[in-house]
Amino acid sequence: MDNPAGNWPQESGGPTNSLLVKILIALSVAVVVALIAVVALIATSTAGNSEDAGAATTTVTVPSSGEYPPAPEPVANQEPPAQRDAPDAVPPVAGAYPGGGGPRPATAEPLPTYTGRYSKLESAHLLTPSGNIGCDFNAPDDSGSQGLCGIKSFNSPSSPLGTEKSVGNRKGKWIFPFAANRIGEPTIGSGTTGWMNQPASDGYQVPVAEYGKQYYFQDWVCASEEPGLTCWNTSTGSGVFLSREKSERFDGPATPAAADSPSGQDADVVFGSMASNGKGLGQSQPGIIYFGGDPTGRVMDVTWNSWGGDKAEAAGLGNWREAGVGTHEAPATVVAFDVGTCNGKRAYRKAAIFFPQRGEAFDPANGVNICFTDR
Repeated sequence: MDNPAGNWPQESGGPTNSLLVKILIALSVAVVVALIAVVALIATSTAGNSEDAGAATTTVTVPSSGEYPPAPEPVANQEPPAQRDAPDAVPPVAGAYPGGGGPRPATAEPLPTYTGRYSKLESAHLLTPSGNIGCDFNAPDDSGSQGLCGIKSFNSPSSPLGTEKSVGNRKGKWIFPFAANRIGEPTIGSGTTGWMNQPASDGYQVPVAEYGKQYYFQDWVCASEEPGLTCWNTSTGSGVFLSREKSERFDGPATPAAADSPSGQDADVVFGSMASNGKGLGQSQPGIIYFGGDPTGRVMDVTWNSWGGDKAEAAGLGNWREAGVGTHEAPATVVAFDVGTCNGKRAYRKAAIFFPQRGEAFDPANGVNICFTDR
């Protein structure tokens, strides 16, 4: 039968079931989103707790003994910290070769040697380019002598090293002898030197020590430079600086602090070394000088006009000895000279006291030794 109104019967699961499905799907999506949010919240909380725990494990606890745990091992292949260069060598005395008194320089050249015709000893010589300074070297002879160095221009009565009386005449000191691996006091020498006699004696051609070079014979080293020649023994450090203007002995290399002193001026040089009954010796610029014993070796109210150079000069009140009258106070002048090593310190090793108002003047030959423990 036809249904003119169009009211057809509904199929089972029609519009009502479709709506229910949609509601269920919406609820499922909401649940999934909620679960995801909960999981994310839990994960975040767990990570935060893990970081806190990790930080706690790095805490260093000081043991009851007060000692800290050992430092961690260095990282492999880590570069070591840069090391500072060693301080540059400085001259042992003003004008000398830097490093003089120390080990033999790596650039030093061996001197040609020969066997002496009469001495039968291994020997060598050298001469500076100017020809004014020369040295002889030899293996120790029966007396222990090992050679010498000399300054020819000092071989005169006006030698700044002083003079000695020989055969009725005064001769200038100009030779520094070598013995026991040390440089000795200057002397007038005797005759000529080996470097003067060659090649006539043994046919040995004396080598010229070029400026800027170093040479050696056994434990002796010489460095030739335009200011002068520096020679020393590497086993003892004993040496001497030789030039046309001056000469000065030294013991061992200088310390870096010496570079702070002005060239040729050393405020740390002292006045000799102390005698058992003296005063002022072993001090820098002493105000009272007394050599001990004779009152003529005493000077009071000493005022130094110079200090630290080759010579130091002062004025004071001394004791003038007048024949037939005795001693009485008079203005005096003190000159300290011969700088070298005395009792382990740089010192003036000789001094002279004279009275200008009495017609006296400085003469190195009248100087007295004030280094009582010279080594």
